[in-house]
Amino acid sequence: MNTRFVPATLLAIALLLSSCQRPLIVDDDSSGPDAAWELVDYKSNAYIQGLYATPFELYVITENTFARLDANLEIIEKREFPVSNSLPAMSDNVFVRLTTNAQNRQVIEFNLARTASEIFRVQVDTLPTPTGNSLDIEPLTNTLGAFSADGTLFLMAARVLPARYYALYLFDIKLNVQHNSFVSVKMVKRIDLTDLDANVDGAVKSIKFQGGNFYLATQQGAWRITPTGVASKQFAQWKEDCFSWLGDLYMTGTVDYDLDKSVDNGLSWERMNFGSELRHVTVADTVIFTQTLPGKYFGVIPKDFKKAKAIVYPSGTALNTSLFYGLAYFNDRYYFSIDKDIYVTDKVKTN
Repeated sequence: MNTRFVPATLLAIALLLSSCQRPLIVDDDSSGPDAAWELVDYKSNAYIQGLYATPFELYVITENTFARLDANLEIIEKREFPVSNSLPAMSDNVFVRLTTNAQNRQVIEFNLARTASEIFRVQVDTLPTPTGNSLDIEPLTNTLGAFSADGTLFLMAARVLPARYYALYLFDIKLNVQHNSFVSVKMVKRIDLTDLDANVDGAVKSIKFQGGNFYLATQQGAWRITPTGVASKQFAQWKEDCFSWLGDLYMTGTVDYDLDKSVDNGLSWERMNFGSELRHVTVADTVIFTQTLPGKYFGVIPKDFKKAKAIVYPSGTALNTSLFYGLAYFNDRYYFSIDKDIYVTDKVKTN
């Protein structure tokens, strides 16, 4: 046997095998049917209600668990809770859940993300209400509330009964310097929205913090709420969501020709003169994602804001029956929760 030809033969075989391997990232113009998804090695016994990315960790939350993953997707901590009855809200240092106690009374739980023993509980029926009324936190809304950008304020909505309107409750959260202990959690403002009728379940569509203010989108209009709790009604028609893009604010509606833009941080709005499929919006890195309803599959909206592009999801994903609540951009990759699983990709491919 002539051994001079062995290295060249082995090199040719290696090159042939490498050319058959599936690329890690699929370009947008690739004609292949599958995108380059990886399944994260994380086991959940319930569907995932949210993903949240800090600069250093990825948070995963379900109705009864909260977990922290590091940059290598190793589990730093996984804690278990009694089952909650509303979708949670998360920030870098604190997350909030709605539970019920042994007397079947609603309880708002403020949890420290990196200290499991630190939980501050507020019983809903102890919050101040108009005389002769009680409060009910709807479990049907898409989130329990919204944090300010620095996580020191939290705003949530409640139904005032039997008066049957909505009130907003603004909480101030103070932590110690190490962010591992609560100093105080105080309800600092009740904002009565007497013209927001609570006769219809699920009237509140979203609560967001954008550009230094909170925005409440409902079936009966939208409000801008300052960090001091001053509310001003911006729209009278059904609105779905508010998001920020390139320094401007946008408010979506429930029909195609109901997208509005603000260039002065929500003080005034101008109707866009084109149809848009933007509804419930998540901006992750430089990509704008939209859902027709929370929990439905995400699509990608091009920079013209018009027609959503379908994402090429992992093979076998049932788009019409799966639950899509988590989306986060962490460590230069996109993370999606689909039912009980988490998938990650370097680049989101669309059809």
